[in-house]
Amino acid sequence: MDAPAYRTMTQIATDAIKEMIITGAYPRGTRLIPQKLEAELSLGRAAIREALRELQGQGLVVSVPNKGAIVASAIDPIEVREVFKIRYELEGSVCEQAVMKISETEIAKLERLNSDMAGYSEEPQQYMLLNRKFHLDFYRASQLDFLRQIIGQIYDRFLGWRSVNSFHSQEIARLVKSHQELLEAARARDGKKARKIVIEHLRMGYQSFLEGIDS
Repeated sequence: MDAPAYRTMTQIATDAIKEMIITGAYPRGTRLIPQKLEAELSLGRAAIREALRELQGQGLVVSVPNKGAIVASAIDPIEVREVFKIRYELEGSVCEQAVMKISETEIAKLERLNSDMAGYSEEPQQYMLLNRKFHLDFYRASQLDFLRQIIGQIYDRFLGWRSVNSFHSQEIARLVKSHQELLEAARARDGKKARKIVIEHLRMGYQSFLEGIDS
């Protein structure tokens, strides 16, 4: 069993606030008042302030004069289209590298995670967090840590939007099936097929975005 990674108080605060933003507990435009966060999270003022600076750097929080830190607003649809174009190339490439290096043990862990995710069809917010974990755990095998970090930041920015425009249960079933196909391609060391699956997976996400802003 892997030993749990050590986290600083700032990392704990950052992860806690990020999860509240991603799940919609702190909606867009919410003021993030350090004193209030201290009480809610039982963490010190210094850790909270450092966490807010970290989240500002990730684009999840913005600093507004006379208001302080607030949860960032939604991404412009035109910008989303351009970001997805980048994601197709970036995640496709990282995925292809991961397929050539991932171990059978890692694939088995991801299969168990994907099986668990299928049980969250009526809990889309929890599914979103597990979906993020699935992809970043898969991409870890690429050993392209800087690119994986960029992908994680993009995921976090979009998950704030997904907390408002939630997945339908049928969509979750399709995505879980896509994950399994990706793992089968990884087991076969078929990088090109895995790349194609990931890009199609992302296209489904973009289509869902378009449906969300039209509804």
